[in-house]
Amino acid sequence: NGIWEVGLPTTAGPKGCYTGSQCAGTVLDGNYPDSVSSLLVSPSIQLPAIGTGEELHLRFWHWFAFGGYDAGYVQVSVETSPGVWGAWTSLTGYSGSSAVWTYPLVDLSAYAGKKVRIGFLLSQGYSGYAASGWYVDDVSVTVSQTTVINPGDSYADGFEGGIGNW
Repeated sequence: NGIWEVGLPTTAGPKGCYTGSQCAGTVLDGNYPDSVSSLLVSPSIQLPAIGTGEELHLRFWHWFAFGGYDAGYVQVSVETSPGVWGAWTSLTGYSGSSAVWTYPLVDLSAYAGKKVRIGFLLSQGYSGYAASGWYVDDVSVTVSQTTVINPGDSYADGFEGGIGNW
Protein backbone atom coordinates (compact mmCIF):
# COMPACT_ATOMS: atom_id res chain seq x y z
CA ASN A 1 0.00 0.00 0.00
CA GLY A 2 2.96 2.36 0.20
CA ILE A 3 1.85 5.52 2.00
CA TRP A 4 -1.90 5.07 1.38
CA GLU A 5 -3.95 4.67 4.54
CA VAL A 6 -7.64 4.21 5.27
CA GLY A 7 -9.26 6.12 8.10
CA LEU A 8 -10.12 9.68 9.06
CA PRO A 9 -7.78 12.55 8.04
CA THR A 10 -6.97 14.44 11.22
CA THR A 11 -4.27 17.10 10.89
CA ALA A 12 -3.71 17.57 7.17
CA GLY A 13 -5.74 17.67 4.03
CA PRO A 14 -9.51 17.93 4.23
CA LYS A 15 -9.64 17.11 7.99
CA GLY A 16 -12.49 14.70 7.32
CA CYS A 17 -13.83 12.28 4.75
CA TYR A 18 -16.43 13.23 2.16
CA THR A 19 -18.88 10.85 3.81
CA GLY A 20 -18.55 8.79 6.96
CA SER A 21 -15.36 8.26 8.91
CA GLN A 22 -13.32 6.19 6.45
CA CYS A 23 -11.59 7.29 3.25
CA ALA A 24 -8.26 6.49 1.57
CA GLY A 25 -5.50 9.05 1.85
CA THR A 26 -1.78 9.53 1.42
CA VAL A 27 -0.91 9.86 5.11
CA LEU A 28 -3.91 10.69 7.27
CA ASP A 29 -2.10 12.70 9.95
CA GLY A 30 0.31 14.91 7.99
CA ASN A 31 1.95 15.63 4.66
CA TYR A 32 3.11 12.82 2.41
CA PRO A 33 6.87 12.19 2.64
CA ASP A 34 9.51 13.52 0.30
CA SER A 35 10.70 11.43 -2.68
CA VAL A 36 7.72 9.09 -2.90
CA SER A 37 5.47 7.53 -5.51
CA SER A 38 2.66 5.35 -4.21
CA LEU A 39 -0.19 3.51 -5.94
CA LEU A 40 -3.53 2.61 -4.33
CA VAL A 41 -4.86 -0.41 -6.28
CA SER A 42 -8.47 -1.62 -6.40
CA PRO A 43 -9.45 -5.26 -6.39
CA SER A 44 -10.01 -6.69 -9.87
CA ILE A 45 -13.29 -5.50 -11.41
CA GLN A 46 -15.03 -7.33 -14.26
CA LEU A 47 -16.53 -4.53 -16.33
CA PRO A 48 -19.73 -5.34 -18.21
CA ALA A 49 -20.09 -5.15 -21.97
CA ILE A 50 -22.01 -2.04 -22.97
CA GLY A 51 -24.53 -1.50 -25.71
CA THR A 52 -25.12 1.32 -28.14
CA GLY A 53 -25.78 4.53 -26.28
CA GLU A 54 -24.12 3.36 -23.06
CA GLU A 55 -20.91 4.44 -21.34
CA LEU A 56 -18.92 3.17 -18.35
CA HIS A 57 -17.89 5.80 -15.81
CA LEU A 58 -15.57 5.77 -12.82
CA ARG A 59 -16.82 8.24 -10.22
CA PHE A 60 -15.23 9.19 -6.91
CA TRP A 61 -14.99 12.09 -4.50
CA HIS A 62 -11.49 13.45 -3.98
CA TRP A 63 -9.61 16.24 -2.26
CA PHE A 64 -5.98 16.96 -3.13
CA ALA A 65 -3.07 19.30 -2.48
CA PHE A 66 0.15 18.39 -4.29
CA GLY A 67 3.60 19.97 -4.20
CA GLY A 68 4.66 22.07 -7.20
CA TYR A 69 6.04 19.23 -9.34
CA ASP A 70 3.83 16.47 -7.95
CA ALA A 71 0.61 15.02 -9.34
CA GLY A 72 -2.06 12.39 -8.89
CA TYR A 73 -3.04 10.05 -11.71
CA VAL A 74 -6.05 7.79 -12.15
CA GLN A 75 -4.78 4.66 -13.88
CA VAL A 76 -6.09 1.37 -15.22
CA SER A 77 -4.47 -2.03 -15.71
CA VAL A 78 -6.13 -4.77 -17.81
CA GLU A 79 -5.89 -8.50 -17.16
CA THR A 80 -4.21 -9.86 -20.31
CA SER A 81 -4.56 -13.55 -19.35
CA PRO A 82 -5.71 -15.19 -16.11
CA GLY A 83 -3.67 -13.66 -13.27
CA VAL A 84 -1.46 -11.59 -15.62
CA TRP A 85 -1.88 -7.82 -15.61
CA GLY A 86 -0.81 -5.35 -18.28
CA ALA A 87 1.04 -2.08 -17.74
CA TRP A 88 -0.67 0.79 -15.95
CA THR A 89 -2.21 3.41 -18.27
CA SER A 90 -2.98 6.91 -17.00
CA LEU A 91 -6.54 8.02 -17.76
CA THR A 92 -6.39 11.49 -16.20
CA GLY A 93 -4.21 13.50 -13.86
CA TYR A 94 -4.47 16.24 -11.26
CA SER A 95 -1.99 18.81 -9.97
CA GLY A 96 -2.06 21.79 -7.65
CA SER A 97 -4.85 21.89 -5.09
CA SER A 98 -8.59 21.24 -5.31
CA ALA A 99 -9.22 23.09 -2.00
CA VAL A 100 -12.60 21.31 -1.79
CA TRP A 101 -14.01 17.82 -2.36
CA THR A 102 -14.81 17.34 -6.07
CA TYR A 103 -16.58 14.55 -8.00
CA PRO A 104 -14.82 13.78 -11.30
CA LEU A 105 -16.05 11.50 -14.06
CA VAL A 106 -13.53 9.23 -15.82
CA ASP A 107 -14.65 7.39 -18.95
CA LEU A 108 -13.94 3.63 -18.80
CA SER A 109 -15.96 2.76 -21.93
CA ALA A 110 -12.84 1.62 -23.81
CA TYR A 111 -12.43 -1.14 -21.19
CA ALA A 112 -15.99 -2.54 -21.42
CA GLY A 113 -16.08 -6.33 -21.12
CA LYS A 114 -12.57 -6.49 -19.62
CA LYS A 115 -11.28 -7.28 -16.15
CA VAL A 116 -9.43 -4.25 -14.79
CA ARG A 117 -7.83 -2.79 -11.71
CA ILE A 118 -8.12 0.92 -10.98
CA GLY A 119 -5.15 2.75 -9.48
CA PHE A 120 -4.69 6.11 -7.80
CA LEU A 121 -1.02 7.08 -8.17
CA LEU A 122 0.60 9.87 -6.16
CA SER A 123 3.74 10.73 -8.11
CA GLN A 124 6.34 13.12 -6.79
CA GLY A 125 8.16 14.79 -9.66
CA TYR A 126 10.74 16.72 -7.67
CA SER A 127 12.03 16.02 -4.20
CA GLY A 128 12.21 18.78 -1.67
CA TYR A 129 8.57 19.71 -1.22
CA ALA A 130 5.57 17.65 -0.17
CA ALA A 131 2.02 18.68 0.65
CA SER A 132 -1.17 17.31 2.20
CA GLY A 133 -1.66 14.73 -0.57
CA TRP A 134 -4.63 12.95 -2.08
CA TYR A 135 -7.80 11.73 -0.37
CA VAL A 136 -10.34 9.50 -2.15
CA ASP A 137 -13.83 8.50 -1.02
CA ASP A 138 -16.98 6.81 -2.38
CA VAL A 139 -15.50 5.15 -5.50
CA SER A 140 -18.01 3.67 -7.98
CA VAL A 141 -18.23 2.35 -11.53
CA THR A 142 -21.55 2.88 -13.31
CA VAL A 143 -23.15 2.27 -16.69
CA SER A 144 -24.75 5.47 -17.99
CA GLN A 145 -26.78 6.42 -21.03
CA THR A 146 -25.13 8.63 -23.64
CA THR A 147 -26.94 11.84 -24.52
CA VAL A 148 -27.36 11.66 -28.30
CA ILE A 149 -27.50 14.88 -30.26
CA ASN A 150 -28.57 14.62 -33.89
CA PRO A 151 -27.45 17.08 -36.60
CA GLY A 152 -29.34 20.32 -36.17
CA ASP A 153 -30.21 19.58 -32.54
CA SER A 154 -28.69 21.32 -29.53
CA TYR A 155 -28.28 20.46 -25.89
CA ALA A 156 -29.00 22.88 -23.06
CA ASP A 157 -29.64 22.59 -19.34
CA GLY A 158 -30.63 25.49 -17.10
CA PHE A 159 -30.53 23.31 -13.93
CA GLU A 160 -34.14 24.17 -13.12
CA GLY A 161 -34.69 20.48 -12.37
CA GLY A 162 -31.66 20.26 -10.07
CA ILE A 163 -28.24 18.68 -10.60
CA GLY A 164 -29.63 15.83 -12.75
CA ASN A 165 -26.89 13.69 -14.30
CA TRP A 166 -24.19 16.36 -14.11
